[in-house]
Amino acid sequence: MRMRQLPVLLAGLTFSLSAFAASADQWTLPVAVKKLDNGLTVIVTEDHSSPTVGVSVVYHVGMRLEPKNRTGFAHLFEHLMFQGTPNAKKGVFDTTITAGGGRNNGSTRPDYTNYIETAPVSALEPILWLEADRMKTLDFNPATLKNQQDVVKEEIRVNVKNQPYGGFYWIDIGQHAFQKWENNHDGYGSFEDLENASLDDVRAFHRDYYGPNNAVIAIAGDITPA
Repeated sequence: MRMRQLPVLLAGLTFSLSAFAASADQWTLPVAVKKLDNGLTVIVTEDHSSPTVGVSVVYHVGMRLEPKNRTGFAHLFEHLMFQGTPNAKKGVFDTTITAGGGRNNGSTRPDYTNYIETAPVSALEPILWLEADRMKTLDFNPATLKNQQDVVKEEIRVNVKNQPYGGFYWIDIGQHAFQKWENNHDGYGSFEDLENASLDDVRAFHRDYYGPNNAVIAIAGDITPA
């Protein structure tokens, strides 16, 4: 490359990057943040490009905060959040969302647990009601607990124990990288700890961590903040 061409190329690159940045700025979406009297943080983003909405409810509790001798409990509790409440029996949450073509899921991480829904915007009010309902209480019963203990154990068999030549780095690295219990145990937990989890444990976990003052809800889509 001839050196006298370099300034021209650099100038062209600078212009291209500036044009890209200006174009990217045009897609910046407005964000409104409000903290309610009950402690719940609400984040709303308008995007009227399609008549859909996405909802994410994040609780500030994850694998690090699960009780000792209850490894895997945060993940187990995530499963229990989909098993119904006294007001909305098991299946109501899923069918309310999927009936209109939406979908929902949950995930457990070291520092938080996240529940997400995407659906037509017409489903927003039912989604918010259902999220508030399971934030308030769950259908605590022995059969549901036993069922989800078995489901989580099967996940461990499939994703961990039946993977002899590999694994998930986020499961394996903690025991080698950290000394404190909060960081060196994996989020799936042991069968023994899962089997020993009781309804009292479930109620206490919900009471301590699943309140509005420990949660953030983000809503994005074809909506307008009040």
